[in-house]
Amino acid sequence: MPPSCIPFRPAFRRPESLGLAVPERDGYRLEIDISVPMRDGTRLATDLYFPAKSGVYPVLLERTPYGKHASVMVSIGAPQYLARNGFVVAVQDCRGRYASEGSWYPFRDEAWGENRDGYDTVEWLAVQPFSTGKVATFGGSFAGFNQYTLAGAMPPHLAAAFPRQAPSSLRREWVYRGGALELAFILAGWGRRNSEEALRNRVEQFGRLSARSRMDLASGWPVPGHPLLSDPFEWIRDYLTRQDDEAYWAQWDIAPHYAAFDRPTFHMASWFDIFFGGTLRNFMGMRAQACSAQIRGAHKLVIGPWLHGPYAHQSPQGHQAGELDFGDIARWDYPGMMCRWFEYWLTGKANGIMDEPAVRYFVLGANQWKTAEDWPPPGIRYRPLYFRSETSGSSPSLNDGSLAWEPGPSASTPARYLHDPDRPVPSIGGNTLYSQWVQAAGGVETFEDFNREAGPRDQRPIEPYCLTYTTAPLAQDLEIAGPVVARLYVSSTAVDTDFVVRLCDVYPDGRSIQICDGIQRARYRESDFSPTLLEPGHVYLIEVDLWAAANVFRSGHRLRVLVNSSCFPRFDVNPGTGKSALLSRERVVAENTLYTGGPCSCHVLLPCHRDS
Repeated sequence: MPPSCIPFRPAFRRPESLGLAVPERDGYRLEIDISVPMRDGTRLATDLYFPAKSGVYPVLLERTPYGKHASVMVSIGAPQYLARNGFVVAVQDCRGRYASEGSWYPFRDEAWGENRDGYDTVEWLAVQPFSTGKVATFGGSFAGFNQYTLAGAMPPHLAAAFPRQAPSSLRREWVYRGGALELAFILAGWGRRNSEEALRNRVEQFGRLSARSRMDLASGWPVPGHPLLSDPFEWIRDYLTRQDDEAYWAQWDIAPHYAAFDRPTFHMASWFDIFFGGTLRNFMGMRAQACSAQIRGAHKLVIGPWLHGPYAHQSPQGHQAGELDFGDIARWDYPGMMCRWFEYWLTGKANGIMDEPAVRYFVLGANQWKTAEDWPPPGIRYRPLYFRSETSGSSPSLNDGSLAWEPGPSASTPARYLHDPDRPVPSIGGNTLYSQWVQAAGGVETFEDFNREAGPRDQRPIEPYCLTYTTAPLAQDLEIAGPVVARLYVSSTAVDTDFVVRLCDVYPDGRSIQICDGIQRARYRESDFSPTLLEPGHVYLIEVDLWAAANVFRSGHRLRVLVNSSCFPRFDVNPGTGKSALLSRERVVAENTLYTGGPCSCHVLLPCHRDS
């Protein structure tokens, strides 16, 4: 019997405690576990939120691996809110997740390959009797990236998108950064959480397949290659062993398809999000390659001071990150802005949203919002701030060096330090998403758990294990807004090593609060897919991308740059051998050197405001 003729039985039962909507009370109605067929016959379970009044409406779609009954957007009441405001909202379990059929492999069936689940779902929703034919997508993180993957095969009926906190490249901004593995996120957090559910889902589907009939039982025996008996951890192994496989990662690289993403898109980013750099690249790339001024103008960007998650409108998540509180002004009406965006593009409502500037960003330090017509903001000037060997008298670090707008003399003494792979420098804050919080078996992690280690935090506990370079107290405010890059002239006794760079705002009370950071694995300094080992003792220029920042360093504050060669467990530790420490036990201690004088002088390139 073909799959389309077999009654759909969800592979997960919605908890009865959740109940169903009462239209007269809740203002919307809900239908659960609607079967949506994909091109290969796999059926994906979808919940539909309808306005209380029957009719024909535009449709909004979130596709999630985290359970449509408890998706990220459901957790903030977004589908319910949008349904009350005149939209049909579809929330779908991705392939092989919770109630949906199929086998889970992250993003494999989301993009432009053999299966195109996002495309098929958009087109199915567009022709339903409740639909006006206009469909838009929303959601963040996984549900943000699967919107961007539509770029390789744009559904004709996709009318608009609102991706939140999602990368441009699965390899460069999700699994790896600067060639270093996002260890704690991929293995300790996301990997464990997703593989456990994938295994449960496959066991459930295989049991039902085997129980249906004798012929179905025969097709379900554990023969090699049966999708429901494949390894649910296969993707993790692939991520580790195929790092240099360019064709493999090209399946999830949005940049070659920027020009095709010609639908109105509101990109939502945040300074302390793990996928922040990719969201900026998507916005800038899609605008730069737009085929017309109209399409270019249909891309908007907001950058807030938040951690990962959809809670920008709530308190305290909307104004607290790490060890800082930016005040109630930092909150941003995320659900309301989605509603305005979709009302304009799907219903034609004149609500003024397109009269607003293309970019809105929050400036740390000043704790205020600014707007611009592009990113980076027009008018900034890039100024190199040089590392110098003179002591600053401000940090108990390995060297306590200085920062200045002029390079030091050519005869300046280089700074040296040891990187011991068995004694890595611990992670503190930054653009990360993991938790070292130990939970009881079966516990459900929350977004507070995932963000427990993230955000702007005081770096003083690790400064004794780093090189530091610090300015004198500022005589006047210094404002930056835009990309931040560190250019390091370095050598090493090892054939491979990492360079971790942190830019900090040092308060008069001594707090050294991280503003942005980055990491670069030396063997990937020239190419993501063709690693080149170092020649011990040779001097190289290595650039470390700190992504971007907008911060006012107040008068009396200092700027500080930290440099070391590990950030564990956020990133995997470089063993110094040119191999992965997760695939080889061999390790060597590296002596790394930074040069701070003359034409080969390390510096950080700052995007300074025109008045700074």
